[in-house]
Amino acid sequence: MKAIIKKLAARPVKIINRIILGIYLNFVKKKAEGIEQMNVKKKRLLILSPHQDDEILGCGCLIKKAIEENSSVKCIYISDGSQSLSDELTPEALAELRKVEAMELAKSMGMDEPVFMDCPDGNVDYKDVETAKKIAAVIDSYKPEVILIPYFLDGHKDHTATSGIFIASTKMIKDHKQFELYCYEINSPISVYGISHYMDCSGYLKSKEEALEFYSSQTMSFESIFEMNRLNRIIARTDEGAELFTKVELKSYEKAYKKYNKDNQVYSCFRQMYSIYFMIPAYFKGLKIKKEAAMFQNIGVASVGRKDNSGKGTAFN
Repeated sequence: MKAIIKKLAARPVKIINRIILGIYLNFVKKKAEGIEQMNVKKKRLLILSPHQDDEILGCGCLIKKAIEENSSVKCIYISDGSQSLSDELTPEALAELRKVEAMELAKSMGMDEPVFMDCPDGNVDYKDVETAKKIAAVIDSYKPEVILIPYFLDGHKDHTATSGIFIASTKMIKDHKQFELYCYEINSPISVYGISHYMDCSGYLKSKEEALEFYSSQTMSFESIFEMNRLNRIIARTDEGAELFTKVELKSYEKAYKKYNKDNQVYSCFRQMYSIYFMIPAYFKGLKIKKEAAMFQNIGVASVGRKDNSGKGTAFN
């Protein structure tokens, strides 16, 4: 009965989501007038993905576009994926399957061979020194020009922990100490207050959906993520949709992480956008914190319209 009710309610719920979120995004879109299209042409990109599929949910269109423009893309998967939803497989079998799926996806899309950290799914430790060392080694060997990590203001503790591990890894890098650093959104939108860049998804959403199908072991529906991508066209002023990002300076990002994510608990301030039935609360819950954090880091609404003309990426001493 519950399934029947949800099925009947799906269409009106989608309409309500589009109306309410559409009105809000049209109201605040002027705050994002200075956002820029991501430049992914002929670059080396490294994506840190908390789980196998987060890289597609947050950067699927970007990955497709980057490969088309002769860029190299490599993914580091933080968790082992053993706690994904499954009615048939043991956690151990699921972890192995998720790894195979990620490797097949990389091969199909033309990405470099992925790297797996195998941290416990659902219990990633933001203080994991050994994983930080491994990530630093990958950065030194791969030498990415652009690194993408999930924004720490997210509704999943593994997503927020990934930033903590990455920040620690940057202190262990030996050689490759300059790159551009961007945060991407997964299940809790960055919000208009933190956006600095976007990827135009016009013509790429179908490819993103097809890429996600490689994760056949994942039984969760991500329809809400694609709905949000389509609504993002209002902010990015694109035809079909957009993925949103925020370019950050490492030192200010680290300060914000420590200020707002004590003991890796900030995720509890947000609602996950993994269902069309929770899109509206997922967008607005924690919005005040997102705005404050953006102002603290001097990004988004605090600096929209200002461009970095130095031509340099994030540098480390």
